[in-house]
Order: sequence, then C-alpha cells, then structure tokens
Amino acid sequence: MKAVGIAGTGTMGGGIAMTFARSGWEVLLYDISKEIVVHALEVIGNQFQREVVKGRIQPEDAQAALARIHPRTDLADFAEAHLVIETVPEILSLKKELFHKLDEICNESVPITSNTSSLSIGAIASVCNHKERIAGFHFFNPAYKMKLVEVIKTDFLSKEILNELLVTVRQIGKTPVVARDTPGFIVNRCSRHFYLEPLRVLSERVAGVEEIDYAFLQAGFGIGPFAMLDLIGLDVNFAVSQSIYEQYFFEPRFRPVLIQSKMVELNRLGRKTGSGFYNYANEKPKACFKLERRAASISEALRELSMKIINPLGVKAPLNDQQVFTLARTISMIVNEAHFMIEEGVASQADIDLAIKLGTSFPGGPFEFTESIGRYLIGEFLQSMRKVYGDIYRPSPLLTQ
Repeated sequence: MKAVGIAGTGTMGGGIAMTFARSGWEVLLYDISKEIVVHALEVIGNQFQREVVKGRIQPEDAQAALARIHPRTDLADFAEAHLVIETVPEILSLKKELFHKLDEICNESVPITSNTSSLSIGAIASVCNHKERIAGFHFFNPAYKMKLVEVIKTDFLSKEILNELLVTVRQIGKTPVVARDTPGFIVNRCSRHFYLEPLRVLSERVAGVEEIDYAFLQAGFGIGPFAMLDLIGLDVNFAVSQSIYEQYFFEPRFRPVLIQSKMVELNRLGRKTGSGFYNYANEKPKACFKLERRAASISEALRELSMKIINPLGVKAPLNDQQVFTLARTISMIVNEAHFMIEEGVASQADIDLAIKLGTSFPGGPFEFTESIGRYLIGEFLQSMRKVYGDIYRPSPLLTQ
C-alpha cells in the first residue's frame, strides 16, 4: 500500500490528508508536537462525520479512511513515504529548512512537493541536492472537495516525476493542470483581477459593494468579489496580492489597492472577524463599507465597448453603467492576463481554461470569454482604458496584433 507523508496539519494539510485517505493511501501526518497532530486528527474526524451526515460518505468508509491517517512527530518516518507534500506556513525560509531535511531523509525516487500558492518552487528547491524530484502540488481549499490540483514544474523537474504526479492526482479523484514555476501559477495569477478591478472601482467611489457583487452574480459568477474576499480573508488575499506584485517587479496591473491594507489594519478581515466588506452579526450579511459616492461619467466610447464585452455573458437583469463598466474591466483584465501567460509559456490554453473553471466560481475560462467576446474587441477596450487610466491596462500583444 502506498504512503504519503504530509508535513503540516493546518486546514490544507488536513484536507489533503482526508483526500488521500479516502483514496486508500496510508497517510503519515506530521507536525512539530503530538498535541498539534492529535488536535488535527480530531478536526479531520469531525469533518469526516459532517460528510457522513451530508450523505457524501458511508460511516464505515469514513472510519476506514480515518484509520489510515497516522500521527507523526519525527520527519525521519517519511523515509517510508512514496510521496511527500509540504503544507507549512507560507514562509520561504521555513520551507527551505524543511525541504533540505526531507531531501536527505527520502529515497531519491520519491517526489517531494509543496502546496504553496505563491512562493517560488525553484527557490524552495535550491537547497536540495535532488532538484529533479521537487515540484509544486497546489490543492485548493477545501482540498477534500475542490477538484483542481496545479502541478508546478521547474526547469529541473524530471518528466518521470511529472508524469507520476499527474497519475497520482487522477488516482485520488482530482483533475491536474500543469504550469511553469511563475508567481501565482495559473489561478492565483489570473484571478487577481477578479479582486483588483472591483477594488479599484470601489476606491474610485463610483459603485458600492452590494452593487458590484450583484452585477457579478447576474453575469453568472458563483459569488461576488467582495463576498469572496470576506470568505478568503482580507489579510490572506492582501498578502498574496503583495507577494505577486513584488515577484513581478512591481508590474502596474498587479498593484494592490489601498483599501486592502486599510481593511487589514482595521482587522476587518471578513467572516473570520465578523466583518469585512459585509457585517456577519446577523444571519443575512449586510454591506458595511461606507462609501461617499461621487458622480462620474464614462465616455461614450468606453460605454459602448463595455456593453459589447458583457453582451455575450447573457446578463440576467438590467445593470447601470458603472456595473457594466466594472464587469467589462474585470473580464478584460482576466482575459489579458491569460494571454500574457500564453506569451510567457506558463501553461496551455486548455489548462488555463480548465484551472479557472475548476478553481474559481467564474462562469467560463478566459479563452472561452475571448472566443465569445472577440480578441480584438478586448484589445481595443484595454487600449482605450490605458489612455485614461495608465499602464495598468497595457494589453498583451496577443490581443492587439
């Protein structure tokens, strides 16, 4: 029977442990103290019980899966693992220290992977002697439910290890996509604009939180950007935004918005603190971000282009000009980012579309948007935006040539 070693017992580590255990793998779940690991097993047991209550797993299958998860406090036990997945906090120095130890402990043929969402796999692998078996293995939260796994390859990763990881992802009932080791990989890079554009509109004081979220729901998105920010946690989202902005050498289109840092300073982090863009004191969340709205007009040219961009989405209800403009800005920037990724050879069109559809609540992938809207129309919109708002809206050459 195959065994997976999972280093780290937080939300992601626990969810990944559940996934492998349900698929018949023995799981070696490691953390620095027995108390931490025992608590993690209790959390996992409770989650399995919730899955039983919801009818998603039979009681005997849940018990068998839980029995396959074994607590460990000695990394040396990973010598018997056939695969290792690291899920410790997003601190590069911590990951490097752990990978250096694992590289010495594990058999040379064993893949050692990181679940990092934004750190460089190459930087993590730099401390290892066997860089050919180091990869990114990015699950999405909640890991036991979300179907997507981004498999991240460095220039050193062997084809054999890559293929082994792809087979493993399918064996545990997930869908793999492959991406080069670049900041944000696929989903976290492309979806930045789902947050940044609405935040920019909010900072321009031309549309409110509920107004913007409503527009996205009417356009087929599963959740509005501000509701999603509250769900993720504004501190977590801001940290990822900062990391990607810095790793891309302060590329304007990734620049965070001041509202993000101010909300974090106020400890208005979303659902986990009881308030963010919405207040969660009552059963139905209510928008609580105070907006001193200003009157603003959109040029006739941008208004017409915005309408053309959102028309193929089949919006369910009438929207005002600012709602239409916000949707057009956001979708155009998502599409733009996907084309930059193709230009850079980050991933294939098919994998980018698949990753966005499985890893987000978007109604389609960026290249599906491109096909329905038109590449040159999006390029024309971004060029017009650039004239008004600056280089944030610099279009990919693939949209203008």
